Amino acid sequence: MSNSPLMAKRSVGERFRHALVHAWRNRTLLLMFLPILIFYLLFSYAPMFNPRTGGILMAFKKSRLNQPFSSWDWVGLQYFRMLFSKPDFWVAMKNTLLLSFLRLLVEFPVPIILALLLNEVRVSKAKRVFQTVYTFPHFLSWVLVVGIMKDLLQMDGILNGIKVMLGGEAFNFLANGSRASNYAMLIISSMLKGMGWSAIIYLSTIAGIDPTLYEAAAIDGATRFQRMQYITWPSIKPTVIILLILAVGGILDGSFDQIFNLVNGINRNVIETIDVYIYRYAFQQSINQSFSAASGLFKSVVSFAMLITANIITRRLSDDGEAAF
Repeated sequence: MSNSPLMAKRSVGERFRHALVHAWRNRTLLLMFLPILIFYLLFSYAPMFNPRTGGILMAFKKSRLNQPFSSWDWVGLQYFRMLFSKPDFWVAMKNTLLLSFLRLLVEFPVPIILALLLNEVRVSKAKRVFQTVYTFPHFLSWVLVVGIMKDLLQMDGILNGIKVMLGGEAFNFLANGSRASNYAMLIISSMLKGMGWSAIIYLSTIAGIDPTLYEAAAIDGATRFQRMQYITWPSIKPTVIILLILAVGGILDGSFDQIFNLVNGINRNVIETIDVYIYRYAFQQSINQSFSAASGLFKSVVSFAMLITANIITRRLSDDGEAAF
């Protein structure tokens, strides 16, 4: 194991040779991964350091949209200092962290539970129907979903109409300053839209479990819940760990499409996230490309740090001590 005492005593050369041997044994998988690596190198990493278009270097230069990037003046960390001095940046950061952690606590377990429940459906036709119904909302754009939400939640919408008929008072779900109301609306709508699609990953992992394990457990008298607890869950646990690490790494993403279509002047202070904040300064408010690049670079560095931290914590807490990445 990579963190065993024997491995710790090996020299750098021995570790390098061990890595080469491991890579050669898994050469087929590495060859399959090569096109993905080339894609990201060409379209994600190379543009970051392109001297013609700027990339992340734009964050350290003063933007002049009427001049080529090579003639922009270097300003060092000026835009980062400007970023940290803006009160609305810290409001957006607070909103992003609060909303993302709530999403992680509430939304992340839902696809796992859904996959476990769908796996227990024994009628294949019913299982396909349920899976189709839960997966379909994923293919709807947030523009369409928000349009449906407005029909349901606006002052003269269906939900308020039912409330008024029952003797209640209408409530403006889409334009209010309540953090609880807005977060509940965001999390519930996001969960309903994405849980079926996310459950597919866990269902595909469950499909790879040897069915003889379930048969042997049934012969030994294990209940369906015990088979789920001692066979299904341990089999999907590595997948859950990897997706949890990726979710922590993307905790600052904040679902741009959803919030961009729902944000307004009334709820901006409670739901505007970093991505929407960057977009506002890049294209709507001051049109400052360098400031937006500095904001995006800060977000990327923090997300990368959180990804590495989550991987280290998972490695230390896991039973076998192996890191996911």
